[in-house]
Parts: sequence; C-alpha cells; structure tokens
Amino acid sequence: MEICTDNISFANKVLLTEPRWRHYDSGDYPTTLRALVQALFSSHEIYGQSIDGNYCWKYLFISEFASSSQYDQLIHLSRNQVPLPDGILCLAGSGGGFHGLENRPWISLPGNIHLSAFLSPMRAIANFNVGFTTVSAVSVIDTIDSIGGLENMAGIKWVNDILMHDAKVCGVIAHSQTQGDTVTGVVLGIGLNVLTAPDIETTPFVPRTGCLRDFASDDHVCGQRLVLGRLIHHLDRNYRRLLSGGYYDLLNRYRNRSLIIGKKVMIQQNSTDGGRIETVEGEVIRIGDNLELYLNNIDSPIYKGRLILKG
Repeated sequence: MEICTDNISFANKVLLTEPRWRHYDSGDYPTTLRALVQALFSSHEIYGQSIDGNYCWKYLFISEFASSSQYDQLIHLSRNQVPLPDGILCLAGSGGGFHGLENRPWISLPGNIHLSAFLSPMRAIANFNVGFTTVSAVSVIDTIDSIGGLENMAGIKWVNDILMHDAKVCGVIAHSQTQGDTVTGVVLGIGLNVLTAPDIETTPFVPRTGCLRDFASDDHVCGQRLVLGRLIHHLDRNYRRLLSGGYYDLLNRYRNRSLIIGKKVMIQQNSTDGGRIETVEGEVIRIGDNLELYLNNIDSPIYKGRLILKG
C-alpha cells in the first residue's frame, strides 16, 4: 500500500509502523491520482512510502486537517475527473464541512477517526444499494469487538448509527455509482469517535454521544493507531466477503447487532410530495433483505426515515 501525507508527525501517530518517508514530486503519482492529491493537500511538501499489506487498499492519504469533506471530494472526482484507481483510503484527523446522512453536520475532533474510501468493483454486486452500508456498519462493530473489554458492547441503530450504552459513537454513509448492472464506484464514509465525544445539542434522534475511550478500561487499548489498523483490516475482509456473494452473511450479522428489533420506535419520514413530515410508530418485528423495517402495526415496509427508540 502506498501512503501519502503532508504531515509526517501526524501520520506516524496513526500508523502501526513508521515508514521511511521520502519527498514526493508531482511526477511520482499516477495521472489518475493527481487531481485527488491536489484536492486533499494544500501543501506542496508531500511525503510518501510503500508498506507491505495484502489488502484491497492500494493507497492511503493522511491529512491532519481537511478543510472540506474528503468523502465529498472522492464522489466529485469519481464523477467528473479522470477515473480514480480502485482501493483508496483517505484519513483526516479533523476538518471542516464533514457530514453524515442527509448532509447532517458531523463534528470532527482530533483523536477520532474520519475515514473515507473509494472502491471500483467494476462488476455486478447483489444488494449493492444497501450492501456497502452493511459492510461499513459491520466492520465498525467488528473493530470495536476486537478491543479488549468492549466485546459485544456496540450495536446498530437503524440505519447507519453505532451506539454503545445508548451513546452514539459512530456513523457510516455510502454512495454508489453504476452503469447498467455494473457497480463502477463506491465511496464510504466512517466517522468513529475514538478519544473524544463531541459536545452537541441533543435530540430525540441522538440523545447523547460518546467515544470508545468512555467505555475502555485503559486508553492504550483504544488509541487511534490501533483502531485505525483494525478498521482497515475489517473493511477489507468484509468487502471481500460482499464481493464473494456473502451479503446475507453480512446482513445477518447486522441484524444480530441491531438495537431496534423487538423495540418500540418512532420514525419520521418526509411525505412523498416533499412537504410535511409523516410520523409512524410501532414495534420493529424484523429487518428485511434491503434493510427495510417491518413494524407490527403497519402493512408496508419502511425504507427510510429518522428513527427514535422509544423503549
């Protein structure tokens, strides 16, 4: 994997190994990456190195601060510029303009992980429209489970939030591009609070926030370096599982860690004409094959909306 950064000190803090950095010139990048490098780094002092790793990830770009959303930059470039190569990771220590689902603001703080990824499968993938959200959510669960003392503590609040003891510690988003049945590009976004919980105005949708350190017995078991390495590993493994036809295995793991099955919920949805907000309430009896919800008192499944856990 090729690693690229404009801040060696920060990169060394988040990597499991310390590469021998060398200065990169513009000619050191493939043509397909030059627009991305210019978008990610304002500095002309760029450093890079290769490390061994049998991952689907070929490039890792590390910024201590991103002035705009790397997730959005990947989407923009993959749509409008020279096609991006497969297997790109972008990590920001903090930044501005970050967001979650439906462009709701995401507060990015130092000590946390803000990871975006670009993949170009160039093949048909069953259930791709929800498969990549599932891959991301399950990978975060796997990562948290791998930390001593945090096993089985995290759960998934439909559709894309990860909670620990009712505190939101992570959100995931995904965007896909297709040509016919072929998935040509996928962008993933993961915001995981590792060391710092953002101070936000609470709402019924997000009653409180937390970070992994809040629940760990020792800071050393959940530092950025360890969590990032394990998250990259689990994303790789679960992406390969999706490509090999393992969507339903991933879906069952998503269901098994759901926090809402058997619970009473309220879901707010925009009306079909985009006007008033419609509210439905009921008990979740199951999650369907495309992450749709089935409530005990409603005939039609629910595919989108904001969910409030009622108990």
